[in-house]
Amino acid sequence: MVPRARHFLIGFMLAVLGLMAMPIQARDTGFPAGSSCYRTAAPQASPEALARTRDGWSCAPRDWAIDGHRASLVRIDMTGRSLTQGAVMTTRLTLFRELSITALGANGESLTRTIHQSDLTLSRTGWEMRMPLPRLSGPVEAYVFRVTGPRHIGMLSDIAIGPAPDEASVSNYQLLLAALCGLMCMPLILNFAFYRILRERFILWHAAAVLVMLTQMVVTSGLIQRFCNLSLLQTCVLSSLSLSLTAVATVRFFVTLIEPDILGKRLRMTLELLVPWIGFWTAYYLLADGPFLASIAPLYYLAFLPFIVMLVFTVIFAATRGSRTAWFQIVGWTPLAMVGLVRIVSMLGATATPLGLGLEQNLAIAFEVIVTSLGVADRFMTIRLQRDQALAQAEQHATLAKRDALTGLWNRRAIEEQFEALYRSGFRTMAALDLDHFKRINDIHGHAAGDAVLKAVAEALMPDDDTVAIRMGGEEFVLLLRGDDAPERAERRRQAIPSRVAKRHPGLHRLVTASMGVVTFDDQAQAQPSFSEIYNACDRLLYASKKAGRDRMSSSAATGGHIGIAGEAASSLRKGLNG
Repeated sequence: MVPRARHFLIGFMLAVLGLMAMPIQARDTGFPAGSSCYRTAAPQASPEALARTRDGWSCAPRDWAIDGHRASLVRIDMTGRSLTQGAVMTTRLTLFRELSITALGANGESLTRTIHQSDLTLSRTGWEMRMPLPRLSGPVEAYVFRVTGPRHIGMLSDIAIGPAPDEASVSNYQLLLAALCGLMCMPLILNFAFYRILRERFILWHAAAVLVMLTQMVVTSGLIQRFCNLSLLQTCVLSSLSLSLTAVATVRFFVTLIEPDILGKRLRMTLELLVPWIGFWTAYYLLADGPFLASIAPLYYLAFLPFIVMLVFTVIFAATRGSRTAWFQIVGWTPLAMVGLVRIVSMLGATATPLGLGLEQNLAIAFEVIVTSLGVADRFMTIRLQRDQALAQAEQHATLAKRDALTGLWNRRAIEEQFEALYRSGFRTMAALDLDHFKRINDIHGHAAGDAVLKAVAEALMPDDDTVAIRMGGEEFVLLLRGDDAPERAERRRQAIPSRVAKRHPGLHRLVTASMGVVTFDDQAQAQPSFSEIYNACDRLLYASKKAGRDRMSSSAATGGHIGIAGEAASSLRKGLNG
């Protein structure tokens, strides 16, 4: 009996020792191996005490939530996982109030580390932040991530533990982003070049939209951290503002870009209201807290839904109204709108975790900038062409307004406007001509023949660089000349009238002659005469020629701004005036 009792006691003791050793080797906590479970708790509750029991924890992937009055805890089970030296915790880059990480050891040991913003490392390759993990002397059973006041659910759902990435080297993705950023700088340069030529507001709004989109890409991709060390607050504010300003600049760009009369007043006003709408929800996202904390991110993302819907409706409406510009916007905005819709839907719970779609968003932004830049260039060329045509038409109309419709010579309005400039450039001789007995031509041969004679006279007057010919009205013409031989040249043109008219219209019963009065101002004259003054002097000499028998020239020189009449013609004129 004794040997059997001894064997029984030895076996019993070994069984007791085995049972005592089992908790040390494989403790059954009730958490699935490798799981990430979530719960909320009072801010003062101990993460260690809560994480040792399964009660209150949810390991379902869709149960992430934010409570403005309670702390959010995420327990990452480390069973069967080994950590490398320098392992870190990575999560979505988001603002928060308080953050700590507790390491739970398999042997009951625990260590809590409070994470300050100075402990965070902002990623250079994405919208992430990393933080150091507390270290235990023995195996780690789990890490408990405890945060109060997170502004985005992704801070809980995106937690991962692993080795810190090597961000000193540049990946192909980073090279692609850098190339896209460089490509987006070109529209900025072109926009300012366009604006120097065509002062249109849509060019400046497009430049503003490209600039804030470029800022959004550089910030959210982490590229900005390669050039300057922004804090968490600075990075989040810059990202939110650039996203909201992108929406504002896009609305203002489209409203000023679209062709006139395509959008009605009411539709334009509705688009303008999107600007304060986005501004309000951006302020809400950055400043709301406390009981509003849980609604901050969902409402902020949801606020972009009516913006996208309204913009899509507007561009489709403009396209159906015949807008060429709207088609560029449809093509350019479609990828970005699709990315935005997917992010909004995922934020509202359609997926297990909110989708960041960082690469997709950056590619959509670059595509939008390229296509809308083509739209800007097309609109620029259209407006430039329309303005050139309008200027050409205006110039043509102005020219026609200053030209005699029958002869093509300048009219009285043109010479009165240009006289001062012509006088300063050396045109100091004026000759006034009147056709002799022109009324008889109209009476005998008809007004059509009279018009033909006037055209032939215009050809005989032969304007050139030193001679300006003007039809003052009816059968009266004026020549304005420069040069020492100006009176002689005027006389040769007067004498050419009969032969030119006879050659063009041989059926007339008599030669068509002209009488002329010529006045030349001295270059040393102190006072510049007015057109009316010198024209009246010519007119007096013209009538002196008619009184003297017609088909001749009477001339005079004027100095010091005073005009005198000389010779036989002057004497005849004085007699006529006195008699």
